[in-house]
Amino acid sequence: MLSIPSAKTLYIFASSLALFCLCFTSNYAYSKQKRDINIPRIQGEIYVDADLTDPQWQHATKVSLDIVTRPYNNTKSPISTEALLMENGEVFYLAFIAQDPDPTQIRAFIRDRDKSWGDDIVGIKIDTFNDQRAAYRFLVNPMGSQIDGIENEVTQRESDAWDGIWDSAGRLTDKGYIVEMALPLRMLNFKEKTSLQDWGIELMRFYPRNEQLRISNIVLDRNNSCELCQLHTATGFKGAKQGDNLIIAPSLVSGIHQDKDNNGEWHKNNNTEASLDLRWGITADTLLNATINPDFSTVETDNAQLNINNTFALYYDEKRPFFLDNADYFDTNYDLIYTRNINAPNYGAKLTGRHNNHTYALFVTDDETTNILIPGNRASSVARIDEKSNAAAIRYRYSYNKDITLGWVSTLRDAKNYHNAVHGIDARFKLSTYDVFKFQYLYSNTEYPDDLFQQFCNDDNVEACQQTTPADCQFGACAYNENVLRTQRDKPFSGNAFRAGYYHNDEKWHYFASYDKQNSDFRGDLGFISYVDHNKFAIGGDRTWYAKAGNWWTQAKIYSDWDITHNDAGDLIEREFDINASINATYSSWLQLYYTKRDKVGTRHNKSILTIDGNTSLFTEQQLGIKGDIKPILGLYLYANASYGDAIDYSNNRLGISKQFDLQANWNVNKHLEVRLKHIFNQLNADNKPLFNARLTEIRTTYQFDVKSFLRFSFVYNNTNRNASNYLYTAPENIAPYHKGVGTELLYAYKINPQTVFYLGYSDNHQAERNFHDLEQQQRSVFIKVSYAWIK
Repeated sequence: MLSIPSAKTLYIFASSLALFCLCFTSNYAYSKQKRDINIPRIQGEIYVDADLTDPQWQHATKVSLDIVTRPYNNTKSPISTEALLMENGEVFYLAFIAQDPDPTQIRAFIRDRDKSWGDDIVGIKIDTFNDQRAAYRFLVNPMGSQIDGIENEVTQRESDAWDGIWDSAGRLTDKGYIVEMALPLRMLNFKEKTSLQDWGIELMRFYPRNEQLRISNIVLDRNNSCELCQLHTATGFKGAKQGDNLIIAPSLVSGIHQDKDNNGEWHKNNNTEASLDLRWGITADTLLNATINPDFSTVETDNAQLNINNTFALYYDEKRPFFLDNADYFDTNYDLIYTRNINAPNYGAKLTGRHNNHTYALFVTDDETTNILIPGNRASSVARIDEKSNAAAIRYRYSYNKDITLGWVSTLRDAKNYHNAVHGIDARFKLSTYDVFKFQYLYSNTEYPDDLFQQFCNDDNVEACQQTTPADCQFGACAYNENVLRTQRDKPFSGNAFRAGYYHNDEKWHYFASYDKQNSDFRGDLGFISYVDHNKFAIGGDRTWYAKAGNWWTQAKIYSDWDITHNDAGDLIEREFDINASINATYSSWLQLYYTKRDKVGTRHNKSILTIDGNTSLFTEQQLGIKGDIKPILGLYLYANASYGDAIDYSNNRLGISKQFDLQANWNVNKHLEVRLKHIFNQLNADNKPLFNARLTEIRTTYQFDVKSFLRFSFVYNNTNRNASNYLYTAPENIAPYHKGVGTELLYAYKINPQTVFYLGYSDNHQAERNFHDLEQQQRSVFIKVSYAWIK
């Protein structure tokens, strides 16, 4: 075990250091006074080609981007950037003239939508209601590749999931680059009126060299955590209307999937489906999404994850457009709407909107089957009910003023002999420029099918699961486990959850205190609620130092937190102390050193009861780690994370020694070709002998022909070795000592816009027990998808 000073000693030292190390920063170089920007009305349309020879550009308002807001504190920009703005009543036109002292160093690659982070990019942030609650974000790199998304001040979340339909172009010049953008007003939500619109805007440029400079036209006060509150006001768009704002997108998906059975015979499944999607702006501030027989397959494959020595279900991001559009309208402090639970619906409808101080959202859908997450405090898993189900969610927020927001949320899932409903209230109070208090209370009512628990029986004799307290139920020797006990219900049950937190953010200090409780009978089956019978208190914070321009480093930070978790009976589950120190430096590099000490219970001795105290062993884990990233040369990004220390061996309920590292490299070979490599290694030794070695390697190679089309090849290799003789409670013959798996995918995509697309793809899966050359194909699929967006 590592010999390291106690958590208490380290915590006192870190707190003392943070309290007595006082740094002073220079005053703002710029006035914080907001300046209005007048956007002129022009006649006619222009061709978006990054040329700027159209005569209308002579009448555009010019705005200089001359303030570095990050990593420095509103200092003068070392480079010149000018934005041009104008509108014609239907389209908002923007252009950026970005000067560069050495154009050969411009980071500009042809990429798919939302993939250009890290490049040179310019763009705009627009708060169309000018109420400091949410803003659109439109960015473009010098090759014309787009990034768009939503920033939500109320939930403090940013997302690139939202995709608008707009035009852009970029062009490199001998002095830098030029970007031209055309944003149709029909894709924006705003309040229609005959007078001038007054929108909050910020113009931005990201300049990645030795340092990643964020350059703006406005001053951003670091002592104000609300960036949207600091936008300048743009006036124009007199009498602008959104028009019909109607998109109808029919699509056709056809595929062939084959599986090999245990006898080596292939079984084929052909599937051809037509679907229809509709996106309609019913009013200027209400949007309807509807779909019939939708294709909810995801073209973008999930990031590979290792799942070994882990007792909780893995989380995967949602990637399907129907659920992603305006998904932030449903956000709450809890993850109550995890739409990856919904697998194969026949229909779906979603209504979202904002009116004055009111924000509302509703969706309904069905599903051919019902997948639900069964939570616990030592394990969670996914159950499947082979019955059709219906799902719905309602979210409402009322902004009493700029500082107080109140909300309501309800979710529902319902199938034969199954029901789960959640209702709750939440609030956010902005106590000052620096301080926010948030809370949420939830109530749930649930009914499980009588036989649901049988899915988790780890014994061939299901009757063993029906015993109440089998005397020999030790370390998995019988059918019981936590998932069985959480689902073995013969009548409806109800529970509650509560989360509250205080958060302080200023230029130098961030600190918080939070409490989170989900009692044993709470369920949030439409969301991703992995923990119940789980009550956690946490406190922590960090101190940040900033360097002056020209130093080899730009920012340094010390962070620490402490948390403690009990079950409903007050038994200790976990007590954890974390501390880390990080620094940002040249070559866009970042380095962090971290230490964790954790007292944590292992698996239950008697699995027929849920008791913690006296039924588990308490282990002390200590872990050291280092991680960081760097962009040493143009087009190359490197990341590494390595840790060493104690780790619980959950299969055998003992303490082991863990070695883990995660490596990632992204290399833009040229403007068109990108190679991404990720390698994860996880090793656990116990009782001075190896237990397992797990390796996962993922390679994704993309050739981007232009901003509309690409060809991508993905390769994922999973290689796991287990020492069967070191497993204490499982017979060696029941443990596969070797496992190798390979998954590949080849995809061609052509996208005129996010909803007018053509995809052609092939994927397969290979498995082997021991040697790589023994890999045998087990699955293979080919598919084609065509969709067209008719826009009015």
